[in-house]
Amino acid sequence: MIRMIEHPPRRVLDVGCGAGGTAVLLRQRFPDAVVVGVEPDAALAELARAQGVTVIEAPVERASVHLENDRFDLIICADVLEHLQDPWKALHELRELLAPAGQLVTSIPNVRHVSTFWSLGVLGTWPRRTRGIHDATHLRFFARRDILDLGASCGFRMRRERRNMRLLEAAAWSLPAAKLLDFWPFRPFLTFQYLHRWDLATPHR
Repeated sequence: MIRMIEHPPRRVLDVGCGAGGTAVLLRQRFPDAVVVGVEPDAALAELARAQGVTVIEAPVERASVHLENDRFDLIICADVLEHLQDPWKALHELRELLAPAGQLVTSIPNVRHVSTFWSLGVLGTWPRRTRGIHDATHLRFFARRDILDLGASCGFRMRRERRNMRLLEAAAWSLPAAKLLDFWPFRPFLTFQYLHRWDLATPHR
């Protein structure tokens, strides 16, 4: 995620900050930046606070209510949007919190990964996992086109894309194998996560 950031931010909003791991990395990388987290889970919010992270304990979709007078030049959504009932509403809300020249960075699992086809086509069942693409807590599933449509429909313009590749999602050894096949038509099926940097398609009114 850090490599997706184009320029050093002054104010950062880490959406769905969890226990604060990403927020701590952001503070280390950008020591002059103010980093604020949003986390709906009370226990995780407390863990983040224990690491010195300023946390707003609220649903992601309601973050703007607590931050209505704030603007951030970097908003991070690291594997968050797929957990939301209405990621469109959340991004519309977050758009209002982004400074005019700000950047939004997202990471979202790719449901088009070969593991989905293997489970459905060969095993005959929807894959259910405790983490990753098929995490049982995911409410929404996205392929690349869905991600681009989501961002565009909420007023963002995609500026950069990176892909995390795996032949088998859970196996680290599968990364070299996936990179050998990193070309069309295999690429969409070996990408297990998309990372995007966005800016505002049009200025705030």
